[in-house]
Order: sequence, then C-alpha cells, then structure tokens
Amino acid sequence: MKGAADVLTLSRGAIALVIFSLGFLGETALAWVILLTMIGWTTDIFDGRLARRQNKPPTWVGEHEFAFDMIMVFAALCYLVMAGMIPVLPAAIYVAVATLFIIVFQSKSVTMSFAFPLVVLPLVIAYLKAPRVAYLYIAWICLALLLDWHRFVGVVREFLHNAKALPKRFWGD
Repeated sequence: MKGAADVLTLSRGAIALVIFSLGFLGETALAWVILLTMIGWTTDIFDGRLARRQNKPPTWVGEHEFAFDMIMVFAALCYLVMAGMIPVLPAAIYVAVATLFIIVFQSKSVTMSFAFPLVVLPLVIAYLKAPRVAYLYIAWICLALLLDWHRFVGVVREFLHNAKALPKRFWGD
C-alpha cells in the first residue's frame, strides 16, 4: 500500500512535467491542463488516504509529498505564463516575493498562502476562456469536498494553527 501511495505522489511530478510542456502548445491546451490538474489533485486525495491506512513511518516520497504538490502548482503557473495568459513580469515578481517569504519564514502555512492563489488561477482563467472545463473543475471540487470534507477541515485547521504560531516562531515570545 505504501508503494501505491508513493506512486500516486510521484505521478504528480509526471503530471507537472506534462502541464509544463503543454505551455509550448499555448492556450489551446488549457482544457488538458485543467483535466490533468484534476487528475493530479485526485491522486493527492488518494495517496493521503492510502498512506494514512498504514501505521508505518512515511517513506522519503511521503515526507516530500507537499513538495510534489507545490511542483504541480508551479507547473500550472509556468503553463499559464508560457501560453501567454499571464504576463511574465507579474508572475516573476510573485514567485520572487513568495520565494523570499518562504525562505525567511520556513513555514508550510506561508507556502500555502502563496500557493492558494496559484491553485485558483487556472480555474479563473478556464472560466474566462473555456467555461465548460471550468464548470467540470467546479463540479470536481464540489465532489472532492463532499467525499473528503473531514480531511479538508483538518488541513484548514493545521494551516490556521501554524499561521497563529508563526509570529512567536519568528519573533519569539
């Protein structure tokens, strides 16, 4: 089972590579990028379920699962820039500022704060340029929330807990 969870996690790296590569095809590949993103986030749901069913320490892949998520998020941003749907300069500034904050604060909550807009961006652009696939993505999001609501709440709680602890961790008591 751990092997299956790792394969699902690693698949997000492959999906990220395909999403990035679709940037060379431009805007015409937007629907494929959205579909691949949905597949990637589906693997995220299932790799976590499989890994939690095991009562074993995480593998190297499991310990770096969040990094695979962020690689997929970054690949989607790269696609949008390469396809000409997002200007290079604002994207580069955003990535530079995010990188600076992530390095300085070294917090998953900070990383998640900068990643969230990038997770939503492909959906917003799809809504404007390919509404059918955007509606499919919205339906997928609703279904994923219904099926995995407990985990979603747990992730939000973890984010809020870490965000509240951040000032103490950075500036001390």
